[in-house]
Amino acid sequence: MRLILRFFARYAARNLPQYALGLVMLLLTNYAVVRIPALIGAALNTLGEASEAAISAGQGLASEMMLWALVVVVARTLSRTLFFNPGREVELRLAVDLFRHLIALPRPFYVRRKIGELVSVATNDISSVRLLIGFAGLQICNVVVAIPMHLGQMWSTDPVLTLWCLAPVSLGAIYMWRVVGSFYTLIRRSLERLAALSDRVLETYAGVATVRSHAAEEAMIRRFEDRNQEYLDLLMTVARLRAFAMPVLTFSGLIGAGFVLWVGGDRVIGGELQVGDLATFTTLLISLVGLLTAVAWVLTSISRGIVALGRIDGVMETPSGIPPATDTYALARPPALELRDLTFAYPGSEEPALRGISARVAPGGTLGIFGHTGAGKTTLIHLLGRVYEPPAGTILVDGHDVSAMDQARLRQGLAVVPQDPFLFSTTVRDNIRLRGERSGHVRGDDGERGANDEWARAPDPALDRVLDAACLGDDLKALPRALETVVGERGVMLSGGQRQRVALARALYREPALLLLDDVLSAVDQGTEARLVAAIRGLHSPDAGVQVPTTVIVSHRTSVLEHADEILVIEGGEVVERGTHAELIARGGVYAETHAHQIAEADHG
Repeated sequence: MRLILRFFARYAARNLPQYALGLVMLLLTNYAVVRIPALIGAALNTLGEASEAAISAGQGLASEMMLWALVVVVARTLSRTLFFNPGREVELRLAVDLFRHLIALPRPFYVRRKIGELVSVATNDISSVRLLIGFAGLQICNVVVAIPMHLGQMWSTDPVLTLWCLAPVSLGAIYMWRVVGSFYTLIRRSLERLAALSDRVLETYAGVATVRSHAAEEAMIRRFEDRNQEYLDLLMTVARLRAFAMPVLTFSGLIGAGFVLWVGGDRVIGGELQVGDLATFTTLLISLVGLLTAVAWVLTSISRGIVALGRIDGVMETPSGIPPATDTYALARPPALELRDLTFAYPGSEEPALRGISARVAPGGTLGIFGHTGAGKTTLIHLLGRVYEPPAGTILVDGHDVSAMDQARLRQGLAVVPQDPFLFSTTVRDNIRLRGERSGHVRGDDGERGANDEWARAPDPALDRVLDAACLGDDLKALPRALETVVGERGVMLSGGQRQRVALARALYREPALLLLDDVLSAVDQGTEARLVAAIRGLHSPDAGVQVPTTVIVSHRTSVLEHADEILVIEGGEVVERGTHAELIARGGVYAETHAHQIAEADHG
C-alpha cells in the first residue's frame, strides 16, 4: 500500500482535479443507475391502479426514466475519459523517468540484470501500471460508489429482502477475496516468465549469425517453445481461476435472486409488498451481481498492475552508485591529468584489476598505455571515463578529484572511443553527430529526409575535418549513399575497422578536452593505421587548428604509441616499465621485445 501511495503522489497527484471530476461523474452515473429501477417500480405500482391519473403519472415517470438514461450515457462516457486519459499521461511520464534512470545507472547494474528483463519492465509492466490507474482505478472507484448506493436503495425498498439476498452474495464476495492472493502470485510469476521470454528473444536475435553458422536453429526454436509453453501454462492457470470465479459470483447472485422471488413473492401475495417494489429490488440485485462479476475481470488488472509497479519500483529505486558531486569544476580546456597510486578491484572481486598506477600528463599531452590482453588497459579507460567509480583521490584533472566532480559535467568535456564501438541503426552522418550538434532533422516513414534536409547537408567544416582525420573518405565513396548510408543494427553494414573509425570520427567531432582511445586501431590494416596515427599525432600539432586534447591512448601496437609523451607498460594490473618510446626501446624490456617482434612481422607481411 505504501508503494501505491508513493507512486500516486509522484505521478497521479497532479491529475487529482480530473479524478475528482471523474468521481463526480461516477456518482451521477450510479445515482441514475439505481434511480431507474426505482422509477420502474413506481411506474408499475402506479399503473396498477388503472386510472387516468395513474396513466398520466406513469407517463411522467417514463419521461424521467428516459432523462436519467441519457444522464447515464453522458456521465459514464465522461467518467471513462476522465479516468483513462490521466493513465496515458502517467504512462508517458513513467516511461520517460524509467528511461532516464536506466541510462544513468552504472555498468555493474547491466551486468546483474538482463536486457530482455529491462525491456519487459519498460514495456509490459508500464502498460500494466496504466491499466491499474486507468481501467482498474475506474472499476475500483465504481464499485466503491455503486455497491453502497445499490444496497442503500435495496434497503430502503425492503430491508427483509436485502438480508435474504446478501447472504449468498456475501459468500461469493468472500470467495473472490480469497482468490485475490492466488491472482497476485500467479501474475508475478507470469511477468517473470514474460521477462525471461523477452530476454531469450533479444539474445537470439543478437546472435542470429552464430545460431545459423552452427546450424542451431532447431535447438533455439525448442528453447523458445519451452519458454512460451511455461508462460502459456501460467496464463491458462490465471484464466481458469478467473473463469471459475465468475460463475461462482453469478451463481451466488442467482441464489439471491431466487430468495428474492421466493420470499418476495409470498410477501406480494400477502399484501406486504407491492409488485413494483419487487421489480425494483430484482433489477437492483441483477445490477449488483453484474458489478461483482466485473470485479472478477478487473482483479487480473489490479494484481498485474501491483506486481508491475513493484518491479518498476525495484529498478527506479536502484541507486546509481555515483557519489554526490562536491566539486563544480568542468572540463572547458585540455586538463593536466594525474593518476595517484590508482588501485581498483571490480565489485565482488577480491583481486585488484589495477595496482598502484601513477602518472602525470601535461595539458594537451599524450599518455600511452601498452599491455597484452588482460593487463588492465580497458579497466583504466573505464575508470578515467567513470564507467566504474575510481577510488577517491586517485584520478585528478587540473588538481580536481574526478570522483568528486559532477559526472555529467565531466563527460561533457571528454570523449571515449572503445575497442568495440557501438553504432546506432541510422546514417553514418548521424552516428558521427551523435548529440545532434548539426542534425535535428527527422526521417519520414518512406526513409527520406524531412524538411530540414538542406540544413542537415549544409557545409560542415568540422565534419569534413574529422572524416579526413579518421581516414573515412575512400570508405564513404564505396558506400551506396555515402554519409547518408544507414549502417544497420550495431553497424552491421560496416567492417570492424570502419566501425572503429566512425567511432573515432564521432569522438573527434566533439573536440573534447580529454580524449580516451581504447585500442581503436586494432581492426585496421597497417596502411590505414599509419595514416590514423599521423592524424592523431596531428591533433597535438600547433597548426592543427582545433583544441589540442589531453589524450590517453591504449594499444598493443607499439607503432601507435611512438608519439606519446610517456608510455606505461602494464602487466597483471601493475606498471612494469615506463618512459618514452625511445627510452623503452633502449631499455630492452617487454616493450622493446614486442616492438622488435611487430617490426619483424611487418617486414614479413
